[in-house]
Amino acid sequence: MAKKFIAIACVILALCFILSGLSYASDKQTFGEKVKSFWQKLFNYPANVVNESAGVIADTAKGATSVVTNEVKTVGQVTSGDVAKTKDLVTEPVVGTVETTKKAVEGTIAIPANANKEEPK
Repeated sequence: MAKKFIAIACVILALCFILSGLSYASDKQTFGEKVKSFWQKLFNYPANVVNESAGVIADTAKGATSVVTNEVKTVGQVTSGDVAKTKDLVTEPVVGTVETTKKAVEGTIAIPANANKEEPK
């Protein structure tokens, strides 16, 4: 009876060691994945910043082009006799420039957060 009890205790003890070893190994794997993720983020971050910056620059250039285009249209309307558009010669470029600048600043502020986002797997 005592030998049977000792054998069962040894089997249970062996199972405990095996399960704890597997648990430890899965924790190590998770840690390894965390380390890998950290290094990937570290090296991908500058590339993501450049990508986000290029997007902000493109949007700003598009906004500036829109302001100039609208101003040229307004000048054309005023010179062709639409005197009511004269006030727009001053207000449209100012409003357009302020809106473009606001979007550029908002985009620039958001670059670090957007560059740090995890890419979908």
